[in-house]
Amino acid sequence: MSENQVSFFAGANTPGGFVSLFDGLYDAYGDWKVYIIKGGPGTGKSGLMKHIAAEVEKAGLFVERLNCSSDPGSLDAVRIPEIKACLMDGTAPHTMDPKFPGAVEEILNLGEFWDADRLREQAGAIRETAALNQEMHRRSSRFLSAAGTLLEENKRLLAPSVHIDKIRNYASRFAAREFGKPNGKIGTEHRRYLSGITPDGIVVKAGTLPLLCRRVIALDDEYGAVSRYLIRLLRSYALAAGLDVISCLCPMSVCQDIEHIIIPAADLAVFTENSFHRLPFEPARRIHARRFLEEEVLGEHRCRLKFNRRAAAQLIDESISLLKNAKSIHDRLERFYIPAMDFDQVDALAQEITGRLLS
Repeated sequence: MSENQVSFFAGANTPGGFVSLFDGLYDAYGDWKVYIIKGGPGTGKSGLMKHIAAEVEKAGLFVERLNCSSDPGSLDAVRIPEIKACLMDGTAPHTMDPKFPGAVEEILNLGEFWDADRLREQAGAIRETAALNQEMHRRSSRFLSAAGTLLEENKRLLAPSVHIDKIRNYASRFAAREFGKPNGKIGTEHRRYLSGITPDGIVVKAGTLPLLCRRVIALDDEYGAVSRYLIRLLRSYALAAGLDVISCLCPMSVCQDIEHIIIPAADLAVFTENSFHRLPFEPARRIHARRFLEEEVLGEHRCRLKFNRRAAAQLIDESISLLKNAKSIHDRLERFYIPAMDFDQVDALAQEITGRLLS
């Protein structure tokens, strides 16, 4: 991904299995035009979206890319908010169906461009390969589940040490300084994943932050005991002040905690740092979570906290290894479909949709 492209994940491999945020990519009641792309692996869904995204950007429109957590090099969706347009992969595991067929959503069926007879001849091998891919994902999810349990235990161990009143007071002062007073308007929340557990490891789209806001504040919180409260409070204050918020969920949180927030209108983002993800650039300033924790309780559980964190990291590494296997198997699955596709027709469809959007 180019460094000057705004990019997130709209789905994540989590301790509870795959979680999709695709329903929140557009407003079915808000005059959007949505293209839901159907087709098998290797049929050109991601390539079609990449082509359209590049052409639309050349025309001067802002594009938000949503990458695939099972293959970060591929796209799951593209949003063009200025013209209220969205394209998305509507196949499993983030299956999407139209809410208002034809009126809002249109299905692009890439299956029209494949040789069904050729694929039918290989049906047995396709089924076997697909089943093996699914099994790799199931095994990966079990390791993430175990890791998530350990990370949640750390939050429970530290819960008695968290000074909630201090966090509330800090959040109130922060909001008054950065967001202003409520004005009767409520902001809109958009949910995304800024990071993902992928075959390439833990991928963090940190390059997106400076593209959306000039100031990035780092919240140094190794165990997530403070961020789960502070980030949610800041989110609430920003929305109450009429500011739109991008809430970035933690893929490893069993409770779907918000890990980072981006508030473009305030030119501000708050990014939670820990041993799993650090900012690749110097933040505007840092907030240290320890100021909100009781040191005595932290010291009492220090050994257990470190053990859980190390064990969770090993479990996540094993999950990533299985995702790599799944990606390799998925590549084999694509090799059944690629020779059966007429990609000239896919390219022609991409040109047609680009023309519609830019007209």
